Amino acid sequence: MTEVNSTTTDNVMKALNPTRAVYSVIGSLCKNPHLLRDSEIIITEKDFAHEFHQIVFSSIYNIAYSNYEVTKISEIDLDNYLASFPQHYKIWEKNDGLSYIRKSIAHANENTFKSSYDRLKKISLLRHYVLNGIDVSDLYNWQSTDLKVRNDGMKKIDSMTVNEIIDHYTIKMSKIKDEFNIGQETKSFMAGDDLDTLLDELDEDPEYGNPFTNKFYNTIFRGKRKTKLMLRSAGTGTGKTRQALADMCNASCDEIFDIDQNKYVNNGPSIPTLFISTELVKREVQTIMLAFISGVDEDVIKDGKYSDVVLRRLKKAIEILKRAPIFCEYVNDFSISDIETIIERHIIENNIQECAFDYIQMTPKLSRTMASAFGNHLREDQILHQFSSSLKILAEKYDIFIASSTQLNRGSKDIENRDPSALRGGQATADKVDFGILTFRAGASDHYNLKHILQSGFTNKKPNYSHWVYKNRGGKYSNVIIWTYMNLGTMREEPLFVTDYDFNLLDVHPMDIEYAIEATEDSAEEVPVF
Repeated sequence: MTEVNSTTTDNVMKALNPTRAVYSVIGSLCKNPHLLRDSEIIITEKDFAHEFHQIVFSSIYNIAYSNYEVTKISEIDLDNYLASFPQHYKIWEKNDGLSYIRKSIAHANENTFKSSYDRLKKISLLRHYVLNGIDVSDLYNWQSTDLKVRNDGMKKIDSMTVNEIIDHYTIKMSKIKDEFNIGQETKSFMAGDDLDTLLDELDEDPEYGNPFTNKFYNTIFRGKRKTKLMLRSAGTGTGKTRQALADMCNASCDEIFDIDQNKYVNNGPSIPTLFISTELVKREVQTIMLAFISGVDEDVIKDGKYSDVVLRRLKKAIEILKRAPIFCEYVNDFSISDIETIIERHIIENNIQECAFDYIQMTPKLSRTMASAFGNHLREDQILHQFSSSLKILAEKYDIFIASSTQLNRGSKDIENRDPSALRGGQATADKVDFGILTFRAGASDHYNLKHILQSGFTNKKPNYSHWVYKNRGGKYSNVIIWTYMNLGTMREEPLFVTDYDFNLLDVHPMDIEYAIEATEDSAEEVPVF
């Protein structure tokens, strides 16, 4: 990257300013302001290089959205609107705004609007790259004095989509990272290094992470330990996303409603977390989180018409969620680099300690960028293996806990198939994960296999879900099943007992991981207590 000074900025703005496309787009928007309401048309002030065009576009936008019935905007409408803003009106008059708009409307052609819009967005993207110090001359040499070179570059740009241009430079940056082994640390040490203090350190600070909502997870996995990657897999509608959101809330919310005590109780320190969604949008995420925090079923929240008691609980939950350091991102088409960038940005800017990515899957962009990076089309299982490996590298590089999930294939419902081979996309996805879990609804056949436990009076509840632990790197509990009663409406879970894969009851107990404040001379530090 190079530093961009004011002189260079002026040159960029002049050279990367598609005046004909701007003229066509502005005229078309005046003829049909409803184009701005098209979900596929996304235009902002930043797409225009010239201040005059920025002012004109903002005025068109504001007039169009002031009244849905506005079907055409004339030069007189814009003149009257801008007259209330003296500084902007001077620029309007200086550029003969009345004549410019009149002519642009006269020449606007609805049949060429899309091509003009695409040209505007592509040049805007290139301009932003250049202003941020990124050389784009391999696609369009905007500084060349050779007209043929510039025309050839424009033909190349016109043949690409905006996403393809973004992918082009994303892959270039990824290749540079790969060449310098960014995120692929090599560490050398002697086997006996630092052993003199190891036992004292573990005695004083046992190896545990932040608590899961499921206390058997705390026992089996030792909490959400840093540098670890967890992979939850389940069929559609079995709560993969909800479990992740419950764990995010449990980590970041300082208060939670205790249903047994019928009041909000302290939930320990607020830990910054990141939730990346590929399916759920903001409101869907928020209602699930409010349901978990308040203990009010999500359907009740969605139905409205709350009783006074429920309303008070929900208002309190909103206060808690508003102050919780839970950062959310929604992305429906992504590459490995996109997810890495999002996670790295939140680590640097917000110091997140945990991340949940929902979920590992094939997308057009992922397939396209992987084919470009490797020079050939990879199989789905190879691509998803690369994706999960990248998440593990990030967890280790930034010393955070990452959880992700996958779908299951159709044969997973059969008990004999409840292992990594049940993962949609292939079992290689789980190669680099530390903790691997398959979640299933508990049905009649499960209850039959558990009848010796259920009839013994060991528990007064029948489990409605089971978590099959098929991988626990470095842990003594693997190939075990956590039987639980889970309410998907509130994401409150009551873990019941643990068996092996042959349904034999195991002597495994749930663990509480709480936080105490350890005072020091300079500050108070939060440390886990087990």
